[in-house]
Amino acid sequence: VGNAVTRLLWNTLKVLEEHDFQKFKRELSKIQPKEGYERIELESVAGLSPAALATLLYSHYGRSHCVEVTVEVLRAIGQVQQAEHLLDMLQTGELGEVSLPQDLKAITRASDHSPIPGLHFVEQHREQLIQRVTSVSPVLDQLYGHVLTNEQYQSIRGMPTPQEQMRLLYSFMPSWDVACKDLFLDALKKTNNHLLQDLQGQ
Repeated sequence: VGNAVTRLLWNTLKVLEEHDFQKFKRELSKIQPKEGYERIELESVAGLSPAALATLLYSHYGRSHCVEVTVEVLRAIGQVQQAEHLLDMLQTGELGEVSLPQDLKAITRASDHSPIPGLHFVEQHREQLIQRVTSVSPVLDQLYGHVLTNEQYQSIRGMPTPQEQMRLLYSFMPSWDVACKDLFLDALKKTNNHLLQDLQGQ
């Protein structure tokens, strides 16, 4: 595999389990890249190996945006640790000639555990809450009728894992006001109090 960025992507993709690698391909075909870039169709990646997909990502999205897209897709499929590791590798300069692209700095800041001014607690700890809340149904029950519509409630309940339920719940958050986020936080305190105390102590 060619240059350092491509090798970095390959090293990230090749450690995924086969079913996660297939999920990565499906999610990659769904995400909307930033202006000026075309989406990669699922047919284009269906039979590719990790090495071939890494090469395609680099050639399709370019040096900096290919990493940004890879991080976004990894997070979307729940591979948060791999996404963080990818960013860490870039930052620590383990690959020598790879420097952190300018437009990745915002992503790196977002992955930091230090609070970001202006963000609500549930936004600051989004990734950890998605990964660590194991009892989602009681949270949904608290939000039903106040924050969530019946359709939203049912669609979240229909997701197979707690992580996917939480990720879908978070997808509705852009339309929430502070009061809705406060209700969400209160629901988490009532149902996942030990986790909340752990996060507040960080």
